[in-house]
Amino acid sequence: MHTLTIDLPIPYLIPPDQPIHVALIGCGGTGSHIALSVARTATHLREGGRPPLRLYFIDGDCVEASNIERQLFTRAELGRSKAQTLADRLNAAFGLDIIAVPEMATAALLGELAPPYQAIGILVGAVDTASGRRAIHESVARSAWRIWLDVGNEHDWGKVLLGTATEQHQLHSALTLGGLCTALPAASLHYPHLLDEPAAQPQGNCAGDMRAGLQSLMINQAMAAIAAQYLHQLINARRITIFETALDLANLTMTSTAITAATLAEASGLTVAEITLTDESKHQQKRGPP
Repeated sequence: MHTLTIDLPIPYLIPPDQPIHVALIGCGGTGSHIALSVARTATHLREGGRPPLRLYFIDGDCVEASNIERQLFTRAELGRSKAQTLADRLNAAFGLDIIAVPEMATAALLGELAPPYQAIGILVGAVDTASGRRAIHESVARSAWRIWLDVGNEHDWGKVLLGTATEQHQLHSALTLGGLCTALPAASLHYPHLLDEPAAQPQGNCAGDMRAGLQSLMINQAMAAIAAQYLHQLINARRITIFETALDLANLTMTSTAITAATLAEASGLTVAEITLTDESKHQQKRGPP
């Protein structure tokens, strides 16, 4: 008789007393919907007497007529900065102090905005370019932005990826601290091709694809809702047990990947032993058998 073994999810925790800074990179199709959700989260924290959430909206684009159907903008806002428009509107609606940065994200810019090391920095990537993801990758690797939540989609499907480690060695012994997870593979480690420029081909856009029937009108909103739930668990509960969610909107199915030794090993290219190896075991390996 075969015994079915199910690995229990292992939590990744954020200390309850550490302030959190969130930078939303990309305020378009998915990002504009995420912006509303994080503003609501910041308001919820304030009303509950909890430490305030520091928010940055980063996007160098301006509102165009083709954005109106799928993004949270109106015709009265045509020509305005997307980041500034959302920040102004949500600050007025909720009494917040969101900082708008009407520029395209670069590693240098994100470095300037990085929080102090006693705070937790979360970068939310709602971009569809390799250059945007490279900027996030470099910032997570080199600054106090410690967590990367990547949100990406195609016509009617997408993925949300939560990570902290941009290199394999950062995941060594990630699951040895008393049943807790201390590191997660970043999007660039799990899917390295996200940092590569695509082969030259005719460039479309979300709005054009939607009008041509190539992209669901609802995909951005659906992806933003999933990303918002990740942020809710990180910011409010300070605890999460999944690190990847795939959505198939056409078939209305969603699958999440739990944090276990096996799933982290598969996502990072390491072995389960490397993920779970303790410092004591490392020393014993170096010394050799007794």
